[in-house]
Amino acid sequence: MSVPSRLLYVDNLRVCLTMLVVAHHVALVYGNLRVWPNAQPPPTVGEGLPLDAFVLLNQTFFMGLFFLLSGLVAPGSLDRRGPRGFAADRLRRLGIPFLIFLVLLRPIYTLPTYLDLPVGERPSYGVFYLTESDIGPMWFVEVLLIFSLCYAFLRRPGRAGPVAGRLRAWHILGFALVLGAVTYLWRVLVPLGTYVPVLGLPSAAYLPQYVALFAVGVVAHRRGLLSELRRPVPLGLGLVAASLVPMVALGGYETLAPEGAPPALAPAHLGFALWDSLFATGTILLLLGLFRRYANVAGPRARFLARNAYAVYLVHAPIIVGVVAMARPVEFAAVPKFLVVLPIAMALSWLVAGLVTRLPWFRTVL
Repeated sequence: MSVPSRLLYVDNLRVCLTMLVVAHHVALVYGNLRVWPNAQPPPTVGEGLPLDAFVLLNQTFFMGLFFLLSGLVAPGSLDRRGPRGFAADRLRRLGIPFLIFLVLLRPIYTLPTYLDLPVGERPSYGVFYLTESDIGPMWFVEVLLIFSLCYAFLRRPGRAGPVAGRLRAWHILGFALVLGAVTYLWRVLVPLGTYVPVLGLPSAAYLPQYVALFAVGVVAHRRGLLSELRRPVPLGLGLVAASLVPMVALGGYETLAPEGAPPALAPAHLGFALWDSLFATGTILLLLGLFRRYANVAGPRARFLARNAYAVYLVHAPIIVGVVAMARPVEFAAVPKFLVVLPIAMALSWLVAGLVTRLPWFRTVL
């Protein structure tokens, strides 16, 4: 089935986000955060700061935009299949790849973590596998499956009419400010960096954003909000610039200090949450506007990238682990090594994904 031309830019945007996911995880390897299984932090903090900054800025919006795009396509699928059919399709398209990763790919992804354990304290790999909660990037698939099943339960098929009146800039600004306030209150209980072992969720502090943007995607489809967007690029740039106001005025930058962070209810955390939300909303608007204007096309290469983007998300983590292991003897500074490893990991991820999606059974799932 051909994709309607009005959605080609969404496919291309999804490809761009998948590339950002791969880049994000390679940056985690060579930055200072030490959260990737075979991370190789630099000898000095300053050397890894550019990669840390990239991770910080990326984290504000890229997974939230994934949830928005997922919400955008959910209503049409539910209308075609009905709630039960939609739920069954989501279980097949999300649940089966999730299980494939757990059984076949997670052992490769988590092997460096296991080998880094002191020999005297290292359990059998079977025990480690069953007790280690790290599921890598598949937390997104897991959370999206939960959102989708909740949507199938709560929503019945039927298209809503177009939104009354035009979507105004103040609507979007109000959304960003409310989301920032909710995020601030949420992070009093779930601070940045909180890991939820039950779900293997590394970014629990962003859950309000994920829920809100998935819901925005659903409403945008039902009410035709994307077609109501006027001048999204300048509006996005304005929100990104405005995000600096609470960051500076409320001292949001103080929350980034490695030691001596302000108390949970301090204004600095509100400043950071408002910056986070305004920056994310502005960047999302900017990307939607640019891709709608300049990337609403699909040649052979674009179709290949889009067709295999989901499979890349599935396979890229163990591929990065392998490429990083092979590149370990190469003596480069953090940023140059990132620039060398990234295109190799990116190319191998799409190559493997392309091979996997050619298999008949996997093609129906991915």
